[in-house]
Amino acid sequence: VGPAAIVLMPMIVGGLIDGYGYSEQQAGNIAALEGLGLVASSALAAGWIRRVSWVRALWLAAGAYAAINLASGQVTAYAPLLALRFAAGFAGGNLFAVAVAALGDGREPDRAFGVAQAVQGVLMLGAFAAAPALLAAAGPPALYGLLAGFAVLAAAVALRFPDRGRHAAVVAGDGPAPHRGLIALGLVASVVFFVNVFGFWAFVERIGQAGGVAPATIGIALGASQVVAIGGALAAAAAGNRFGRYLPLLAVAVGQVVALGSLSGDFGVATYFAATGIFQACFIVGVAYQMGAIATLDVRGRYLVVMTAAQGLGSAIGPAVAAGLIRDGDYTGVLWLALAACVASTLAFLLIVRRSAAVDAPRAGQVVSAADR
Repeated sequence: VGPAAIVLMPMIVGGLIDGYGYSEQQAGNIAALEGLGLVASSALAAGWIRRVSWVRALWLAAGAYAAINLASGQVTAYAPLLALRFAAGFAGGNLFAVAVAALGDGREPDRAFGVAQAVQGVLMLGAFAAAPALLAAAGPPALYGLLAGFAVLAAAVALRFPDRGRHAAVVAGDGPAPHRGLIALGLVASVVFFVNVFGFWAFVERIGQAGGVAPATIGIALGASQVVAIGGALAAAAAGNRFGRYLPLLAVAVGQVVALGSLSGDFGVATYFAATGIFQACFIVGVAYQMGAIATLDVRGRYLVVMTAAQGLGSAIGPAVAAGLIRDGDYTGVLWLALAACVASTLAFLLIVRRSAAVDAPRAGQVVSAADR
């Protein structure tokens, strides 16, 4: 629920442009401010995530998220909406931080994050399927109302949530954390990966329209991409660390490069469906294995939360930078930005996996796989 607005951003961006008359740069800035709010809250969460009641934190964050989204639906002016979406990102980031900390505490974080991505995919499938009708009926306020409904759902789930994690006794004063160099590289690589994903994803609806795909068909394609993403998440959950992390991360890069390349020239509806589906599935699988890799190194249970800040930073930078690369309806620069960031981030994570293979074995109590070696 925390990053739901960022995932749904293509439809929100389109609604702001078509419904409110925003420019592409203004709509991109709205997306960027929401990501920055998530960054700020996630960075601060590293200080409190192991000290406070998770249930209370979820209730407070969910209440704030619902209220801010309802308020956003009443505002059309650019500057006030910027401020509200930053606040929404901040509240959503707190929801996200607690969920991520809980998932990382599991014995098999790769599998846990895969299941979580599948659940998120189901929610986003419903949201993308409903978005065209909601936008046609009431514009962006309808989408913000949908997000408020998600927050109510999160508050209900909090009733069965653990109050503390297994790292609850760990505090910052315990001395320097091991593996800081690899974790730092992972945080930077995560920023770059999310620049790739959300620089492209924020304008994927516009790219479809520029390619001649009908708006209604675009909504169906983006909804279908969530189905494919759910499949990718379930595959990651089923595989866990059975094949190591090296090969899945390499496959993610290849899949995204192919998807981006297929949209760089003339393309039809079938190509648009395939490209968006492959890109989303690879994104979901990539996040599961990237966070699993950091969870393995994060023996104190704190840096995994900071990784959500890195992801939020990337999701904020991506749309803003991508918007500046658009020239008279030409989105080639957006595609090249995503492709370059995808390759760079993958190379960094492959290095992390190779260097951290010796760390994985003692924690898991098993022999390091040949793929990770």
